[in-house]
Amino acid sequence: MATNRLKEILDSKKMSFSELKKLLEEKDVKVNNSQLSLYSSGKRNPKNKKIWVIISEVLNVELQEIITDINAYLTIMAEISENSSEKNAQTEKEKINDSLYQELLSLVDESMPSELEKVQRYCGLAATFEKLGEDIIEEGAVVIVPSGDSVVKKTNPAIAEQVRVNAALIKLDEWFELKRQSNNGGSPKSVEDWSEFT
Repeated sequence: MATNRLKEILDSKKMSFSELKKLLEEKDVKVNNSQLSLYSSGKRNPKNKKIWVIISEVLNVELQEIITDINAYLTIMAEISENSSEKNAQTEKEKINDSLYQELLSLVDESMPSELEKVQRYCGLAATFEKLGEDIIEEGAVVIVPSGDSVVKKTNPAIAEQVRVNAALIKLDEWFELKRQSNNGGSPKSVEDWSEFT
């Protein structure tokens, strides 16, 4: 049983799947007529639920007019919201990482490969440190490890790795701090300016 009124809406607008396909292509959505037919009959759902929102936009109707099943509608909205949150978080992270890279790059002599390598290494270590932190939050400080017939609780190995990465970051940061001081004529940049990165 169809959980949407796509075919009915297309009929009322005297539109074919081919015409809808062309409108979707203008929005960079690639689907074929048979996929649209399967979507309209409810036999298949698009992997990316945002397609339903784009369909409603090109047909100039509300999404609720197409998706008649409340549970299906809520599922679509939840997935779109989740994807949007993840994308925003990723964009924010990329901005911070790019700011860190640009800040470090401004401190070094770009003609010296050894100094450029320090910038790359610092950014790589910072990303690793952040990823390990996320893993620790997700898995917890203590993990259960199978040992023969029993299980043993152990400290999450990611904690020790994060400490090791942090030590490397501190050593590199000392080098960058000297660069900051020499670039500012001996007066170090205020800690507040740099604190968001370290």
